[in-house]
Amino acid sequence: MKRSHYNALFRMTGLTAAFSPGRKRWERDDGIALILFLLVSIVLCLAPSAFAGNFTQPATELAKAIAGATGPGAITFTLSNSSSLTKSEVGDIQHTIEAQLRTSGVRIGSNSNANADVHVTLSENLQGYLWVAEIKQGNQTQVEMVSVPRTEAPSAPHSGPSMTIRKALLWSQPIQILDAYVDNNRMGLLDANAISTFSLNNGKWQRDQSLAITRSHNFPRDLRGMLVPAKDHLADAYLPGTVCNVSASSGIGVSCGDGDDPWPLGTKTALFNSGRNYFTGELFTAVSKASGPFYTLASLPRQNYSLLMLTGADGRVHLNDGVNERVIPASTTADWGSDIAAVKSPCGAGTQVLVTNAGDDTSTDSLRAYEIPDRDPVQVSAPADFPGPITALWTHGDSVTAVARNLRTGSYEAYSVSVACNQ
Repeated sequence: MKRSHYNALFRMTGLTAAFSPGRKRWERDDGIALILFLLVSIVLCLAPSAFAGNFTQPATELAKAIAGATGPGAITFTLSNSSSLTKSEVGDIQHTIEAQLRTSGVRIGSNSNANADVHVTLSENLQGYLWVAEIKQGNQTQVEMVSVPRTEAPSAPHSGPSMTIRKALLWSQPIQILDAYVDNNRMGLLDANAISTFSLNNGKWQRDQSLAITRSHNFPRDLRGMLVPAKDHLADAYLPGTVCNVSASSGIGVSCGDGDDPWPLGTKTALFNSGRNYFTGELFTAVSKASGPFYTLASLPRQNYSLLMLTGADGRVHLNDGVNERVIPASTTADWGSDIAAVKSPCGAGTQVLVTNAGDDTSTDSLRAYEIPDRDPVQVSAPADFPGPITALWTHGDSVTAVARNLRTGSYEAYSVSVACNQ
């Protein structure tokens, strides 16, 4: 979360570690070396291209759809990646689309002579990849989409990060999204104006109902909110000074009222400062050593207790075991943002902490996974990039919901984020 309205961001110069792997020289007889070279060459020639098997056909299909919409002539063409595809895969996809466009009589040119502007976004949903082409011609916009099933190829052993962060796009809209959660084939979404319910149809989310939020006071400018499934009704929505209940007793409805009920955060609940953008620091059940006001809290289970990690309003990251508190050295958290969340996984210790980047509202963001084996964070994943600043990060069950504001489109995008083990 990039916050500048009330408290300065804790941003410092990060530390960079560099290393050079050891090198080994193998001396072999020239004849054996030649045989090995020929065998490797034959294997490489016979091995099918993963890209050719997975992405050539859908890339060609999308290009034909674009050409059918624009007709022959000049267009502008851009492509952005909001998925877990690698840079190499993205480059191959773009090359295939552009080649097919040229085959279809479409030229890629500049704005001055283009009769259409085309932007392709490579994203993901729960079933696989979703590639979306926005085609603007004059005042009209046409959208073409191609769904690509996810096929996981066996990966070679490596010495890189032990885990991978995976993100799946849930929903995008121009109105600020505060939170979302998925329960089987249903989704709830909280934005600045309403609570919406969705159902999954043919791999795509469709909005079923939108219920307006009523309130008797103004919300703070840096708005935060949380949507939590409930046992005896559909969900509770927590907003600054307002609590809403979503029920389905006689049709889905929402009732909101003034209230400062504590927000559920892992194993604790915490009071939110309804006039600002952070929690007061008061926890229930209480801890012996309070950490003071904080932005977010991650609860990490231990054998006999829960270790709490908090990003403080003082610009420091605190570790609290309920009795003692320790501040993580600033050199370790120099490039951390103020949003963190705990996520369960089958990897490592079973629970990791997802951490945003330090920055401001004009820069893109990323998430990294950390574990705390000895109370010092250890990074266990490569960064997962997002198309803009992450504005919300909440834990829901075994996954995390991240909301990012896309810097190119201005829309808010909700993602389901999880952690997978690298083999």
